[in-house]
Amino acid sequence: MKKFFIVLGAIFLGLIVLGALGIWFVAVRGNALDKESKAYADAAIPAIVTTWLDQVLLDKASPEFKQQVTPVQVYRMFRWWESSVGRLQKCEGAQGQSLMSVTSQNGKTISAKYSAKAQFEKGQAEIALALIKHGDQWQIRGFEVTSPQLVPP
Repeated sequence: MKKFFIVLGAIFLGLIVLGALGIWFVAVRGNALDKESKAYADAAIPAIVTTWLDQVLLDKASPEFKQQVTPVQVYRMFRWWESSVGRLQKCEGAQGQSLMSVTSQNGKTISAKYSAKAQFEKGQAEIALALIKHGDQWQIRGFEVTSPQLVPP
C-alpha cells in the first residue's frame, strides 16, 4: 500500500510540474505574440488610413477577409470613410491583445484584436482591426472604422 501512495504521489507531482511548465510556456509565448501583433497593428493602421488606398488593406488581407469582402466593396467603403472623416491628423497606438486557441475544427489558431483612436480632418474615429497569424505572418482578418461623422451612403 505504501508503494501505491508513493507512485501516486510521484504521478501527481509530475502532473503539477508539467502543468506549471505549460503555464509558463503559454505566458511566455503569449507575451511574444502580443508584442508581435501590436507592432503589426501599430504599423498597419496608419499605413491604411493615411492614404485611404484600398489596395494597402487588400495587400495585408488574409484569405478569410478576401472570402468575405470583394475588392469593389473595400473600394466603396474606403471612399465613404474618406469622404466622411477626411485625412488622418493623428493616430494613437493600438490597444488589444492576441489569443491562442485550439479546436477540433480549426486546429491551432492565433488571432488578435486591436483598436486605435484617430483624429481626422472632420472628427474622431475608432479603427478596429482583427488579425490572424498564418505561419509566421500576421494578416488582417477584419477592418472597421466607426465615427459619429459617418453618415450612411
